Amino acid sequence: MKKILKFIPLVCLALSLQNCEEDLIIYGEDSFIQLENDAAASVVENSGTSVVVNAILGSPQATDVTVNFDITGTAAASRYTLSSSSVTIAAGDTSGSLSLTPVDNGDIDGDVTVTLTLSSTSSLPVGVGGEAVNSVSKTITIVDDNVPCNDVLVTVTVGRWGSENSWGIYSSDGQTLIASDGPFDNATNAAPVTYETTVFLDDGCYLFAMFDSYGDGMDPPGTYSATCGAIIHASGGGPGMGNGSQEVTAFCVNQ
Repeated sequence: MKKILKFIPLVCLALSLQNCEEDLIIYGEDSFIQLENDAAASVVENSGTSVVVNAILGSPQATDVTVNFDITGTAAASRYTLSSSSVTIAAGDTSGSLSLTPVDNGDIDGDVTVTLTLSSTSSLPVGVGGEAVNSVSKTITIVDDNVPCNDVLVTVTVGRWGSENSWGIYSSDGQTLIASDGPFDNATNAAPVTYETTVFLDDGCYLFAMFDSYGDGMDPPGTYSATCGAIIHASGGGPGMGNGSQEVTAFCVNQ
């Protein structure tokens, strides 16, 4: 019985040591490359800013280290510029970086992604501990600032002679009337009155025309505008409007 009791603690000790060996991760090699920050990032294409991606070493090296990147994602090459597709970390240093800058192309082409992944063709193994698993890639979303805008808001402010004013939106050749409003009521007591109309327009090009039947422009403080969000398609007014009787502006929607 004594021999059995003495054997049990030895077995427990052996099992305890075995569990420790399974739980403890020791990297015997500190010569590896990883990303300093692999969290996803985003940048608006017209922001004028760049996303910096830093590559770092597990320890300084005696010679230069070349860090190559594999580039994937949904973004066409025309949507961004890279300072470089590889980074050289000088001997004795532990970090190097590249930057991605979006291109403001003025097109409505949606959000896209660029994924930068440490390449196995680099000078050293990649990822934490050289295991090619952790801190290996970073995804950057380029946010399109050109939002489709089809609801055109026409705003007209008339003065004493609002009955002389009207407007129309026509096809680009001027042959088809798509929407219109006016003549408006004359403002009483010289107090200006504002009228607003929202018109849905399909993608394409149009003409906006503001009319004054008397031919002397809009009576002050008469003004007009055709807008969609921050986009101004047409604006004007006052006695100097166009040729006095009409002012025509060509514009396009989502083009």
